[in-house]
Amino acid sequence: MENLQGKRLLILGGTSASYDLVCNAKKMGIYTIVTDMDATGVAKEIADDTAQVSTTDLDGLAALIKEKNVDGVFCGPSEFNLRNVIRLCENTGLPCYTTTDVWNKCANKDVFKSYCREYGVDCTPEYDIDLDTPMSELEKIDYPIIVKPVDGCSSAGISVCKDATAVRAALEKAYAASKSKKIIAEKYIENGGEIFSVRYMLRDGEAYPYFMMDTYVADPIHRTSLISGYTHAPSKYMDYYINNMDADVRRMLKGMGLRNGTAFIQSLPCDGKIYFHEMGYRLSGGMIFKLTEPLTHVNDMKMMLRYAVGGGSITPEEAANIDITCNGRLGCQLMVPLDLGTIGRIEGVESIRENPAVVDYLQYYHVGDTIEPKNIGTLGQHFGRITFIVDSVEEELRLIEYFQKTVRIYDTNGQRMNNLQFDVSRFGL
Repeated sequence: MENLQGKRLLILGGTSASYDLVCNAKKMGIYTIVTDMDATGVAKEIADDTAQVSTTDLDGLAALIKEKNVDGVFCGPSEFNLRNVIRLCENTGLPCYTTTDVWNKCANKDVFKSYCREYGVDCTPEYDIDLDTPMSELEKIDYPIIVKPVDGCSSAGISVCKDATAVRAALEKAYAASKSKKIIAEKYIENGGEIFSVRYMLRDGEAYPYFMMDTYVADPIHRTSLISGYTHAPSKYMDYYINNMDADVRRMLKGMGLRNGTAFIQSLPCDGKIYFHEMGYRLSGGMIFKLTEPLTHVNDMKMMLRYAVGGGSITPEEAANIDITCNGRLGCQLMVPLDLGTIGRIEGVESIRENPAVVDYLQYYHVGDTIEPKNIGTLGQHFGRITFIVDSVEEELRLIEYFQKTVRIYDTNGQRMNNLQFDVSRFGL
């Protein structure tokens, strides 16, 4: 990578979402300045400099950029702060990998799917319904369907409806979670709760696939926790995707106006096809670079940081070095969903941290924290995630069993809270 020693980066947000960003930037020689309206924060504790300017105060941030002689602005995987980054860069002329217009195309599920149809990419069937749709029309729909906000994130506002009677409550939930007050209703693909994801790095409009993974939702049976339960790479659908979809998707991304940065697309494999349903144009909340760097030679966070301070995006040499087969190894993430309650005791964490296969352990909750009804079915239901790399499926299965047996979270009444365990039989082995 280019010599970035002494470049000055303003990072919006001092929470844990920016922690890894600060760590990576400092390793690259970038001088980090973290700001938000709080006096302290985990990212601020390790930054070179801090400020107490709100991430929504664009005028104050512009003044701070001038005062601190800042070369670039960036943030972690917070969509709220990323919108502020984009607008701030547009106002100040600092480099940004995207624009407000392109970002909005990617963030809106309805617009994204219209591009899929334009470029011949399979996507999930939709239904045109709202709160005024009569019951007689709702009863004609082929159930189950999934209802969600077009501009939602973190799995908020999502419901699966098995019949017409459940639709009104699902619509109200989705509208409540949508800032634009727009929803999308799609056919719910019955595939056992499996999601295929592909990630691209972009340079000057050319897209390079660098990671494909299969994710299994935590609760495909009751459908109350449509959040990730387990992720495995490389994907079993990799060959099909490269041979049948990759070229069209690259053309589509260029047609949407994506030029630099990192993008990911989520889809539903079923009956020999892959149906796209949404995308993101940002870093992932799961810090997937901790898998991709050792497995495929791509650290998208470092590349995005480099671009933010005026350096280049992924180089042709780096793109040529990508190994989407993961060099014959397996990258895995085990999520730990929780039941309702207040955490009273946590066991087994140190054993997980010390395991040689574990490359990252991320914990969101601690003793005294409460999982509320609003958290169920969103990423806020996750206690944490364990990221690990193995050389064989046998080792993968053994570690899943060990991790789930070892990590034990209890509520203040002594009842176990991590009862939603991943069933390895879902691999179909």
